[in-house]
Amino acid sequence: MHYRMGSSSSSHSQKSWGSSSSSDHWSASPPPIPNAPHLHPVSLPMPITNAPHLHTVSLPHPNAHSHQSSIPHQHSSTTHSSMMVLHPLLSRGPNMMFNITLDLAFVQLRPGCPPTRLWEFAVQPQVSRMTITISGLPAWTIEVVNPHGVTVNDVLLKIRETLNRSVSSHEMQMQPPHAASAAIDSFRARSRADQREHAQGVKRLDFLSPKIFFFGLTRARDGSDSWNIHFSQNV
Repeated sequence: MHYRMGSSSSSHSQKSWGSSSSSDHWSASPPPIPNAPHLHPVSLPMPITNAPHLHTVSLPHPNAHSHQSSIPHQHSSTTHSSMMVLHPLLSRGPNMMFNITLDLAFVQLRPGCPPTRLWEFAVQPQVSRMTITISGLPAWTIEVVNPHGVTVNDVLLKIRETLNRSVSSHEMQMQPPHAASAAIDSFRARSRADQREHAQGVKRLDFLSPKIFFFGLTRARDGSDSWNIHFSQNV
């Protein structure tokens, strides 16, 4: 079925799509047990005579800033990546019909899947930035940013926006000759009946033809926090 996607996320609540349970990790000490047995005091041993003198070392105050050089804490991208769970709508496979040459109003979800799921977070735990790379087209990285948490809708909008940009003459010269020639053929076929599209020239999506359907994301194999995007000729 068809649905029209709003241009603003203000009317939709960004909610978590994964199941979660709240737990207090900072619990208070338990109260004393009533009727507890009386414990007799135990005398401590006498200090050892003629023991060597040990110099005391002052510990820094918890709020004091250390001026000594220390090894910086580094977040492991591999560990962080393994904790991330991608939204089912964005996982690899025919989870939606998203033709990147068409407006997002023509996106179709599976029967029974409400459009409100597009406003759920793209990954869990939520992130404020996602970097998506295109195989064979590394220069055209897709950067999705939302300080309140990247949603599925944010990802689709940015894919559509990035791939529908016109290719400059310099970018065209940087492409392999066979890829540029195929893109020109795709552009001519796509814009033959649309003068407005023809006036915009070759677009980045023309380099993907005939694979024009979004087919999901997968984690980058280099251990980074980036994602690889996949396309299919049909759904």
